[in-house]
Amino acid sequence: MSTLNKKLYIKKNNGDAVGCNIYSTAAEASDKALTVRADGIAGYVALKPITDSNATAGRVSIGGVTYAIATKHESGGGTAVPYTEKSWTAAGSYTFVIPDGISRVRVALCGGGAGKGAFGAGNTGGDTRAFDLFATGGEGGSAWTYGNGGTPNGYASDGNKVTDGFALSFDKASGDYGKGGNYGGSGGYDSQYVAVTAGQSYTLTVGGAGGSGGTGGFVLLAYGGDI
Repeated sequence: MSTLNKKLYIKKNNGDAVGCNIYSTAAEASDKALTVRADGIAGYVALKPITDSNATAGRVSIGGVTYAIATKHESGGGTAVPYTEKSWTAAGSYTFVIPDGISRVRVALCGGGAGKGAFGAGNTGGDTRAFDLFATGGEGGSAWTYGNGGTPNGYASDGNKVTDGFALSFDKASGDYGKGGNYGGSGGYDSQYVAVTAGQSYTLTVGGAGGSGGTGGFVLLAYGGDI
């Protein structure tokens, strides 16, 4: 998540002004967002019900419904849930129950990398799944046919060497997860915000490596705070 250095200020009747976060994407602002421009850069300010704890005196009407311009977007309509990250990196299936006060999470996931190939193709990596998001495993390849990367965003092999993987991060950065063995593709990678229901149980599946030289994938989850 990122906010711009600038803020949108809403002036109260008594003359005081309240600063509102300007987010770099609409998804970070909330389900409803006001588009603004700061120094020529597009930004987004959260819109909330007028009863929300972060509501200001500013109002915007959308489709006949009046929303308040909010100081920030906070999961659960202002419930004080601290920012928390959790991750799963061992291949297998897990269960996660959404905590009270959480209506949105940020998820990054990576599929398992393919195993090492030679004159025959290495094994394909395992698929990773979480909150209806999918990152497939890297495709096994050989000296004759290089393996493709998993979808989305995986890296195809370019020869007799290990294929790059991904960091345990919400950004698409290089790292040690989802690597493909020689001639094999990396796992896929995705990062999204997802609407969830507090108290609901979700199944998470982490894909393993396809064999020697490959590495397994991951699920990374964040919730609370300013998400």
